[in-house]
Amino acid sequence: MLRYLLLRNPGHNRVYYLESEKLALAELTLTTKRFEQPCDEIQSVDIAGINYLSFTIGQVLSEAELKWLSNLSFIFALYQQSADTPESVLHPVELTPPGYVDPKISMLLKYSGKTNEIFTRMMVNVGLLSSDFGFDESFQMLDPVAGKGTTLFEGAVRGFDVTGIEMERKMVHDSTIFFKKFLEQDKYKHTLSKHAMYSSSTGSEAFIQLFEYAPDKQSFKLETSRKHLAIIGGNAIHSRRYFKVEKFHLIVGDLPYGIAHGNRGHKKHSSRTRSPAELMESCLPEFYKILKTGGSLVLAWNKFVWPREDFVALLTSTGFQVLDTDPYDQFTHRVDQSIKRDIVVARKA
Repeated sequence: MLRYLLLRNPGHNRVYYLESEKLALAELTLTTKRFEQPCDEIQSVDIAGINYLSFTIGQVLSEAELKWLSNLSFIFALYQQSADTPESVLHPVELTPPGYVDPKISMLLKYSGKTNEIFTRMMVNVGLLSSDFGFDESFQMLDPVAGKGTTLFEGAVRGFDVTGIEMERKMVHDSTIFFKKFLEQDKYKHTLSKHAMYSSSTGSEAFIQLFEYAPDKQSFKLETSRKHLAIIGGNAIHSRRYFKVEKFHLIVGDLPYGIAHGNRGHKKHSSRTRSPAELMESCLPEFYKILKTGGSLVLAWNKFVWPREDFVALLTSTGFQVLDTDPYDQFTHRVDQSIKRDIVVARKA
């Protein structure tokens, strides 16, 4: 029997780090369910005053199992411990973290109200783990409330083709400029195009900023190795107008918390509401259509402005299968006095 110990990333936000142990254990539990062999004793332990997450397993981790562990949002280092060695003797294990674009991209992006990128990474990973898909898929991911693009950039790190929808034109502009500068500085071969998607007599319109990029010219020539990042200046309630049925493997979004941010639903296009409920009433039927069968929807929101049971009921009535048992019920955590954040995970079964 072998024991593996995971050292958590200290993060860039001490408040989040102190809250994150429960979330990390839940994410690790989901990850081990993808292993080829069973794991036991998934827990938090202290060795020589240092906290680790640990699990026991019968055989040395396979390449595929190591890849799943390397994708954990919080992982900083991995160690192996044999039964016949003292507890304090740890053998480092090399990780294979994702990096189609440099993971530093999310750390470079700074703005008021930004969600900790480790939490965003966790949402993406939980969605992947909860879907029917694996690393061999050519992934399409949507963030319907993209803001300045943190979720999109986390998807790009993994080599996903990513699309965001954002109503605020300034945010679309800022995230486009940021990503273009990043690609230029890291010397990625890329193109950027912009065009209108549609307009109507009522004044509704949408446009798309589309990046195609690859690490070098040779890769860019091959359509299979080129990646796409698109930002749509539009409204998530029109998702079905923008995309074909069953386009996305994952839909991941950090909903407006009703504090520093707002959202618009179908009833009051020109005003903002503190609750994401109205927005979701309009959007969830659209999301269901554009999500692939076997795909996952992961949304974060502020429980202080919308009870979880109401959110789950709305998802269920729309046709989603909500994953609500342990460890999916372990993601609630306090951000500050006005925000108690949770995530809901649902599948299109």
